[in-house]
Amino acid sequence: MNKMLKVFLPFTLFTGLLFSQSIEANWQLNAAIVEYTYVVRDSASAEDATAVYEVSGSWPSSAAAAAGYGYTRALVEYDVGDTITTVLVPLVNETLLAMFGVAMNVNLNDDNTFTINDGSTYPTTETLNCSTYATVPAVAENGTWIGTPGFDHPDDANAHSMGWGISLSSVFAQFNAPDLVGGTYGVDYGVGTDMENWGMVTIDYTDADHGTPTDLEIYWEAHDGVASGLGVDDANELNGVTGIPVAPADTVTIDNMEMYLYYYANELWESLGWTGDSAGFSFPMLGGGGHPIDPDDPDTYEINPITGDTTPAGIVAANWGYIFDPMGGDGALFSGDEPLAPTGYFFTANFLEAASTFSAVMGAHLALDPTNLMGALAAAADSVAFIYVDAATSAAIGASVASSLFADYVACLGTGASPEVCAAVFAAGPTMALIGVQQACDYDCGVDDSGWDYDADDETGRMVFEIDNNCIPDNTTQRVRTFWANTQLEVDEEAPLAQKFEVYGNYPNPFNPSTQIKFATEKSSDVTITIYSILGQEVTVLQNGILNAGTYNISWFGTDHYGNKVPSGVYFYEVRSDNRIQKGKMLLLK
Repeated sequence: MNKMLKVFLPFTLFTGLLFSQSIEANWQLNAAIVEYTYVVRDSASAEDATAVYEVSGSWPSSAAAAAGYGYTRALVEYDVGDTITTVLVPLVNETLLAMFGVAMNVNLNDDNTFTINDGSTYPTTETLNCSTYATVPAVAENGTWIGTPGFDHPDDANAHSMGWGISLSSVFAQFNAPDLVGGTYGVDYGVGTDMENWGMVTIDYTDADHGTPTDLEIYWEAHDGVASGLGVDDANELNGVTGIPVAPADTVTIDNMEMYLYYYANELWESLGWTGDSAGFSFPMLGGGGHPIDPDDPDTYEINPITGDTTPAGIVAANWGYIFDPMGGDGALFSGDEPLAPTGYFFTANFLEAASTFSAVMGAHLALDPTNLMGALAAAADSVAFIYVDAATSAAIGASVASSLFADYVACLGTGASPEVCAAVFAAGPTMALIGVQQACDYDCGVDDSGWDYDADDETGRMVFEIDNNCIPDNTTQRVRTFWANTQLEVDEEAPLAQKFEVYGNYPNPFNPSTQIKFATEKSSDVTITIYSILGQEVTVLQNGILNAGTYNISWFGTDHYGNKVPSGVYFYEVRSDNRIQKGKMLLLK
């Protein structure tokens, strides 16, 4: 299934409004910060017929389980309205934009037209075969824009903000231009209002006259639906999905648990099949939370160099992994309620065999005599125990387990719960039967097969699950903040035909508030113009894309990636034409 493209730079068409502030210039994208929020929705489209509402893992593989030769287990289950995930894409400078293959150059004109120029690319997400991935398609089209009346910033007379919305084609999202002066967020526009898809722009100028724009910051929100044109099919039914081919996992929890047992529960440590094994583990633990963060121990956490967020060490996205649960439903370690306790807290082949046997025998007995629940429970537990012990011992274990489960069932019914709800207590049957076996033979009957990965010869061991490619119906929200620099790129029509790549310097120099860098290229080439501080730090990128042969002037207004004014001092510019580089130096005085 292909998901409708959700492009970072959507556009909407409005008519009948005029904008008094000049915005005309050639604009280069310098940074983009995008947040995607994926929320589970109800089925709506015919394409949702095969959708699921869970992340699942299969053994021995997804393909084998789908063909009926394996086992599938739900790892995470979702209800409508749950947030699947929130993804932040912080392309905060030109280096990161280039790493992701993103380059956008746009002409905005005061006659309400714009052009996305050739050579521009911008990222989107697409889902194929239930795997969601990023793509960076080329974009180059003409369109129109318009804005609502705005306001000058009280603390910066050079800045002006207004509602903004533009439209390019049906491929792109649509968002409206709200009235920022007379409207209120949350009432007139924003989530929960009639204008959920909305945008705004803040323009910085060289002075308070607002004649020459230097930088733009454009923000918008777009939600799946007919209004945005995102995540809908030809019948205008929601069809967006999130494909999840991997699941959160970690590489540290199992080792941490072994250390905990060694120091605080040594008797249990000695009895488990996987502890004390120097071979280690081949796969991570699915659903693990990572290392507990100790602020005084940098080995326990990682800091995202872009966002500054602190996350536990050991977190990975895994396509394969173990199911390991030392906590059970009460969230307390080794408290006795863990279903996987008899197999070393790992989901193993022995546990799967016990669960399958218990369910099948109980079902068969109830089918013959629905009134004899106690007998069905006893037969099911007896059948599990008989795999390991003699008939007399297994029968005793079966009777004991049945008595306990039946009592729990009756107690549940006494609370007023339905028989269907109370039947959940029977899920503990396989665990209770295996524990009964271990107690009967002093943990020496081979129940615990947690010390090795699955061995096909004896059909025991830890099972390694593959994450299934499930498509979960979702409603996606984009919250996008982009930053643009006015390049004032002009072709020098009076210059002679360029004969070589050459940089002629900048004028004026020293300068305040702006200067023009003049250069020539004798052939069509990929031209990048970068400004650096005296310390060699990248300040901004004025041009990044294909230019035809010619002589050009490009302006710099003394601002960084985000439109902030830089301090006085020496700066360097680097002009790169394909693999050819020339540099120059300039002085900003204020």
